[in-house]
Amino acid sequence: MNVTSISLGLLIVLFTILLAHWIRKVKPQVAGSGSQRMCPSCGLITSRLKASCLECGKPFRTVVYSTPKK
Repeated sequence: MNVTSISLGLLIVLFTILLAHWIRKVKPQVAGSGSQRMCPSCGLITSRLKASCLECGKPFRTVVYSTPKK
C-alpha cells in the first residue's frame, strides 16, 4: 500500500460519510401535504376542502388556530 491508495481510500470514506449525513438531513417534501383529513366517525380519508365526510355525511368540526399578530 502506498500513500496514494491510502489517501484515495480516506477520501472515499469521507465522501461517503458526508453523503450519508446530507441524506439524513434532507426531508422529503410531500406534494399537497395537509390536503387530506380522516373522518373521526368512519375513518374515511377525505379532502380538506369538503365540509362533511363523503361516506357517512357527518360534518367536520372546523379547528381555528390562533396566530400571534406582528
